[in-house]
Amino acid sequence: MKCIAANVDITIIEGGTFDKSFQWKTGDPAVPVDLTGYTANMQIRSKIKNDTVLLEVPHKREAWTPDGDTGIYFYNDEYDTEYDAEDVGKWRIYLRDNDTLGLCDAHKEIVGAYDLFLYNPSGEAVLKQYGVATITPAVTRNE
Repeated sequence: MKCIAANVDITIIEGGTFDKSFQWKTGDPAVPVDLTGYTANMQIRSKIKNDTVLLEVPHKREAWTPDGDTGIYFYNDEYDTEYDAEDVGKWRIYLRDNDTLGLCDAHKEIVGAYDLFLYNPSGEAVLKQYGVATITPAVTRNE
C-alpha cells in the first residue's frame, strides 16, 4: 500500500495543553478510513536533520480522558466506546502542559518540523502527517 502524505502545520504553546483532532478521508466522494487496528507515532525536532528529538508522542491503546497521558488516541478503536459514525477515521494528538514546559531555551520560539505516521494492522506506514511545528514560548512560568 502506498504511503499518503498530508501537510498540516501545528502550533504548540510552551507549558500549555495541546489537544487537536484530525480525520483521514479518501475516495470520491470522500469517506473516512476505518482505523481499527492502526498504530501511530509522532516526533518533533528543531530541524529535520537534528538527531535530538524535542518531543516524541506515542500511540496510546486506551481511551482518552481529560488530563490523560500524552499520546495519539484513535477515536474508533476498541477503547473508545463513545464514538459515533462521525468519529470514524479520527485521531487525537494530546500533549499535557508539563510535556511542553521548558522546550523553548532562552524563551525563543522554535520553528521546527514534525511528522506523524499511521501504521496499518500489517505494520506498513500508510499515512504521513507532517509539517512545521511552531513552539511558542510562554511569558508566564512556574518558577
